[in-house]
Amino acid sequence: MFRRLASMVVFSCLLGSTSAAFADAGPKPEMSFKFVFDRPGQTIANGVLLECEKANCGDAHPLAVEGPQGITCNPRTCGAVAYGFTKFAILRITFSDGRTLSSNIFDTGAFLGKYRVTVGAARLKVERSLF
Repeated sequence: MFRRLASMVVFSCLLGSTSAAFADAGPKPEMSFKFVFDRPGQTIANGVLLECEKANCGDAHPLAVEGPQGITCNPRTCGAVAYGFTKFAILRITFSDGRTLSSNIFDTGAFLGKYRVTVGAARLKVERSLF
């Protein structure tokens, strides 16, 4: 009887430990940015995504880094993941040559948003893309 009871307790503990719930599981909204550079050899050093609720971005603030949420860049592209993006955003990129450029205000409406970023002399132009 004792062995049977002990076996049931051990089995219940093992079964219970595999059914842990993760509140952070599941897909999250993402943005992918593909760059068209204006200078040969230019690369991305750092990126910041400014989020805004207002259409004029008067309330802009950087996307907070929390768990998987944040923006990451490599020398040619950037990507952002969030628990939820605001309605509007501005992309600010620092390049390998030291200059920092900001983008136009763009709508973040898609769950998996893909954007083309054209690098100009004084500004970034962000447009929705199908790449």
